[in-house]
Amino acid sequence: MSKSVRFIVVRHGESEWNQRGILQGQLDSPTSARGLRQIDALLGALASYSFSAVISSPSQRALTTAKAIAQFHGSPLHLDPRFHEQHLGDFQALTPAQIRERNPAVADALLAGDVAAVPPGGESVLEAANRLHQALLDQDASADASICVVTHGNTLAGLLWLLQGADFRAPFTRFSPHNCSFSVLHRQAHALRIENWGQATHLLNGNLL
Repeated sequence: MSKSVRFIVVRHGESEWNQRGILQGQLDSPTSARGLRQIDALLGALASYSFSAVISSPSQRALTTAKAIAQFHGSPLHLDPRFHEQHLGDFQALTPAQIRERNPAVADALLAGDVAAVPPGGESVLEAANRLHQALLDQDASADASICVVTHGNTLAGLLWLLQGADFRAPFTRFSPHNCSFSVLHRQAHALRIENWGQATHLLNGNLL
């Protein structure tokens, strides 16, 4: 019988650019004060779990969340660049209004949730989702292990879209996760399935959604 592995997949706490509506992609900005409160709420929601490892995107906003989880659980922390956000190319560090001015067709497609839309100099959500998918399939873990993964909004939304049937008529934005929400995925027989996604009830108190 193939071993089962559970992944708790977290979107990082809110960053300052999230707060200001600036597209980050693979650029970075610090975790906001609200994001730090979100992380505290997340730690409470994950308190009953035991993680054999915490694996994070190398971005600082993801690492702030991942370090807090690893310290709380006493788990080793590892980095994997495949957990990074979608590379937004020329759209990085701009607002939605600015990217619509520069490239209305691609901007409208991306903002409408088209997984195949490729920002100039960047990658599609589908490409980002596929690398995250492969990274989770590649993780070496003992049977019945639970691993916490900290990643990003578009990359995770794309993965959830992929695992929910990969319907190109459906926007990936349907699955866009809140900051510091989490989804539970299971891997068995080299396949991933969703147990639940977008868990965010821990963010209801304190106006953290």
